[in-house]
Amino acid sequence: MLSYIRPGDNIWDVPVVLFCVWTVVLVVASLIVLSCLRRETKKFQKRLSKAASKEDLVRDIAKLDSIMARYVQQFLGQGILEKLANSLANDKEDSQIDSLRAEAKKWFATKVEELNAIKIPEKIVKRTILSAIRTGLTRHPLDLRGSRRALEAAQIFLEVEDKKEKISFLDTNIIIGTKSPEPDSSSLVCPTVPCQWVASQFLKLLSLLVSHPNTIPLLFVFFSFLVWLYDCITDMVIIELLWNFKIPIMYPVNESFIEEEVTYLSYQTLTIDLYAPLLLLILLSSLMFTLLSCSCSRLSDRYRLATMYARPLCEISGQNMQDPTTILARYDFQMSQAITASLPQFCLQFAAYMVTLYMLETLKGLSVDQATQDTVQEKIDSFAFSSLWFSGMGSGLSLVVAQYTAFKIQHEHDLTFSQRTVYFFSCIFNTIAMMTSSVVFVTLILLPVSTYIGRYHIMILVILFAAILGLGTLISVTLAIFGMDPTTITTDRVVTRFQTNNLLTAFLRFSQVASGQWATLLGATTIVGNIFSLLTINLFLPPSQLLIHPFCKFYATSPRSPALHYVIAKQLVYYNILLITSSILLCVDINEYGFNYSLTPATKNLLVYANLTGVPCIFLALLILFKFYSSYDIWTSNGVHLVYQQDLPTIIDSPESGVDMDEDSNSVCDQTNITLLIPDESVDMNDDESATIDSTIISNGDTTPTDEQNESTEADRDNLTKKKRKIRIVKHTAKLNRKMKNSCCSFVTDVAMVDVRGKWVNVSD
Repeated sequence: MLSYIRPGDNIWDVPVVLFCVWTVVLVVASLIVLSCLRRETKKFQKRLSKAASKEDLVRDIAKLDSIMARYVQQFLGQGILEKLANSLANDKEDSQIDSLRAEAKKWFATKVEELNAIKIPEKIVKRTILSAIRTGLTRHPLDLRGSRRALEAAQIFLEVEDKKEKISFLDTNIIIGTKSPEPDSSSLVCPTVPCQWVASQFLKLLSLLVSHPNTIPLLFVFFSFLVWLYDCITDMVIIELLWNFKIPIMYPVNESFIEEEVTYLSYQTLTIDLYAPLLLLILLSSLMFTLLSCSCSRLSDRYRLATMYARPLCEISGQNMQDPTTILARYDFQMSQAITASLPQFCLQFAAYMVTLYMLETLKGLSVDQATQDTVQEKIDSFAFSSLWFSGMGSGLSLVVAQYTAFKIQHEHDLTFSQRTVYFFSCIFNTIAMMTSSVVFVTLILLPVSTYIGRYHIMILVILFAAILGLGTLISVTLAIFGMDPTTITTDRVVTRFQTNNLLTAFLRFSQVASGQWATLLGATTIVGNIFSLLTINLFLPPSQLLIHPFCKFYATSPRSPALHYVIAKQLVYYNILLITSSILLCVDINEYGFNYSLTPATKNLLVYANLTGVPCIFLALLILFKFYSSYDIWTSNGVHLVYQQDLPTIIDSPESGVDMDEDSNSVCDQTNITLLIPDESVDMNDDESATIDSTIISNGDTTPTDEQNESTEADRDNLTKKKRKIRIVKHTAKLNRKMKNSCCSFVTDVAMVDVRGKWVNVSD
């Protein structure tokens, strides 16, 4: 790389020094956080060993479940827009909802009296009831319907408790009247009566347009598709602009030495012809991963599940069909583009833009000919791609939505509006930090080797792969030094049960595969895509990483969970290694290659923005996340900490290997009940099989069987046992075939099913 330093340029200016200082600050802060996380993990192990369940003190939780099921059913039937319209119009037509709320409050009052009768402190009573609500109504972490009921029940209970605390705070003898109820504090009142009436009628009209249960889910699915399409189109526009940009200028790729001639290459070859195909390769690889992993079939799963949870009739007991495997993977299509292409595309687009401008400015400064300088300046002025910012906004939007969506996998229906807002802002700040730190790292790698990779284009892949491999090695060593091993975590694990015999199933257990000649192609593409996605996933907000990691998934249950401690430590280690390496590269580029960051406005602004949006945004994202759990989370803010424990191995072999599928109906799907023998029309049996069953029943009568009857009975029993095993296999195969038919890709199925058998463990103080 040629260098050019103008008179008066200070290559060690304030932004360069400040960038290194921010790196040191992050390292010191990360060491403090890592030590705190290790201490909290040790405390958690002690709490887990001494965990005592007090939820058994709260009985008759089934009655509360029935009340909340009817309450949510009425709530879904009304709709959010109609509820807001009634609030504006002060309508009192929701008497059924009010009666259900009163019934729930009565149930809570009874339980509080029962706990007070056995001399339990008031604060412990509050935590005990909240713990009982969550463990009783939410059967497992992926029970979305149960989590929604638990949230509504907890809000009603806390509303009663807050009023009680406000009254008890006033230590007076005021007599509180009961002749008129308090007005609803959630009602909205416009400044004038006509304004209020117009707003109410408008909301009612709007509610009619979206009154069908399928409308809102369809709109959200369409929005996610638009985000994916916008990100792809903006990337295509940048590639098309780069490909059509012509720079007919010769560039010297070496300095003049004795008996050595200066070598010139076309500037088009050094820049545009290098980066445009590379960006196209990343985009096509992402689209290929999306296609061959069959994540497009998850759009239909997402729409079907969202429709099911929006229908009031589905809250009726007996229609509670929830497949944990489908719930876990329903957002795969929306996140596939973000985790495989958005961040690499953004980094390479802006890095290529800045490297190209830097090389043009260097050429202009070293040129003696005025005509060459004018030509270069003309190309610099025409190289300002305004669409580059639209592409950057598309990548940023895709990453923010992906992080927020990853958290919604488990918590879609148990978040309040304030929780959603706070977490979304945390995702925004973390996205800014990860985009800034990544583009600085890629730019500092490409700058010193810009002319070398311009001559040998294939070497850019080798250099980037070596840089990623080196970062991965450093990160793995650092995590091992601090004792961060995810395989030692025993709580909140996502347990899976294999149902195929595909190659490398341990790496594909959260994916889909096909049979026959498609198995190898889909399996290999999925593995490569999953490995490539780790570059982005490991920089996501910690709770968002837990359920989208391609190989090791955990549930996001409590901030005291070791799984959350591990991903926080991993994210900080990633940021530290990334910024430390960038600082070293920046110093090497300045000392060895004469990098002048102030030569172009692009490189100068890069360091300025990195100082403003790099480390500060990391701290802001984690601070907002801490505020999310300490003040806004309805469970942890009230001192309730629950984790999910399963006494099962993380990976369970197929059912035919000896694990009984009939131990629990929740093993694979909430409504999977496999009967070994059903003597009705649902089982197709011939006359001989019926005679076998009849003979077995007769032989079990009160009469004393003869030897011949005994032999016949034993033979019939053997035959019956074989038939039972055959029916079991057919039922299991029918279930798999039904899953494949429901998918838009009828030849694929999930490698493994999510097993949710386990129990909640209370690790509160």
